[in-house]
Formats: sequence, C-alpha cells, structure tokens
Amino acid sequence: MTLKRKIIDFIKRTEIVKKINYNKFVFYFLFGLKSKFGQFKINIDTNCLVMSQYPGAETKGLGGLIAQYPKNFEVLCLTNGFSLIEKFDPVESASIKKQQFAEVMKSMRIKGYKIFDIDDKTLKNHYSTFKKIDISEADYIFLPNVYDNNIDTIALLKHFKQILKDKEHKPELKIIMYESDFPLCTLDYYVNISSIIETKKKYLRYFYPEDKYPGYVDKITAINAFRAIQHNVEYCEAFMAFTVDEFLKIPLI
Repeated sequence: MTLKRKIIDFIKRTEIVKKINYNKFVFYFLFGLKSKFGQFKINIDTNCLVMSQYPGAETKGLGGLIAQYPKNFEVLCLTNGFSLIEKFDPVESASIKKQQFAEVMKSMRIKGYKIFDIDDKTLKNHYSTFKKIDISEADYIFLPNVYDNNIDTIALLKHFKQILKDKEHKPELKIIMYESDFPLCTLDYYVNISSIIETKKKYLRYFYPEDKYPGYVDKITAINAFRAIQHNVEYCEAFMAFTVDEFLKIPLI
C-alpha cells in the first residue's frame, strides 16, 4: 500500500474531519500539485459542452469564454430555477429563470442550448433524464466546481461520472471545471476576457438586474479581476482540467 493510500485510509478511519472536509482534503491531496496555468485555446472545430447546475451558473463561470466562441458551445442547464427567486411562487420563479436563460443563450448566439424542467434540489432523482445527454462529440465538457457543495452540483457530478462509464465519448475528452459559486483550489487554464468583460456583465444582468441585485454583477466579476493579476491583464476566467481517468477518481459525498 502506498503512503498516500495509507494517509487517506487513516483520515477516513479515524474520522478526524467530517465527510465533506475529508472529501475536500482527498481531492486536494490527489490533485493539489497541479501547477501549470496556461492560456486555454479553442480551435474552429472544437466542440464544447457546458453543464450548469442552475440558470446563470454557466454565465458566471465562463460567460466570457462562451461569448468569444459561441459557435463552439452547447449549454445544458440541468435545473429550472424553481426556488431561485425569493418571495415568488416556485412555478413563476422557474418560468422567469427559464426565460432569462433562453434570452442569454439566444443573445450569445451559441450553437445550441437546453434547460431541463427539473426542480432545484431534486436533480439527484433524475438520472433517467440525465443519461439521455449525448457526450460522444464533445472535446471539452465544462462542469461546475466540485467545491460548490450545492446539492445539485454534487448530483450533476455523480450523474456525469456514471454516463462517462455508460456512454460513448472521445478517448481524449477533457473535463473542465469552472468557478460559479466558489473558487477552485488550483488552476490549469485561464482565458483573457478583458475585451469582453462588459458583454459578460450585460449577460449577467439578465439574471441579476441592478435594481433587484445592486452591485451584485460587479461582485461576481471581481474574481475575474483577481484571476487576471498574475497575467498582467484586466479580467480572466480560470479553470481546472482533468482527463476522464482523473475525473473519475475525484471523491464525492
């Protein structure tokens, strides 16, 4: 047994930390040494599939990248925003969020998009719907950050692990994690979005209008300014990349 395996087994056996922290520790232990941080590039024939855990998460995490290469992207939103608008009837909330999502995707002029009619916090019960997603042509699949600890994010990642095992995909497929609600612990790639940051903010305001969420969009994009510091530009989106084998090793709750 390797030293790494012994340490992980010891932590799990002695219950030094709660399960969620254990999983985070193992995740960092397995992948924390990733150090390259190069510029992410897309070719004219690159096929990118984005999965988001709620309407707007994809725009937070990589709205700038999508806006730069709209014809390379297909976006799937796995839940309908049923509970995202406080003090609104859930059905009305879902209707508004689905409309916002469609308006942003149309405005971006991306290759394709779909929002599933699955209520928030219930994605774990819908693998039968999830398994119908076609991943066979994707070169890159973008997923929310495992550190989000959102119940639908965990369900999304678990379901995705299963379809990787069950369905055809390209041998060289890369899984890319983006930052929507929480920052990534280590990074592999960045994209300079300085020239398009106002466009990203415009799309974010569809989901978070200034009159209802004052200053919220600037707070969201503050992480893009932070990520840009070491590259001597104004704004960046940042990502962590995995091979299929690496992704399948990530521990989840």
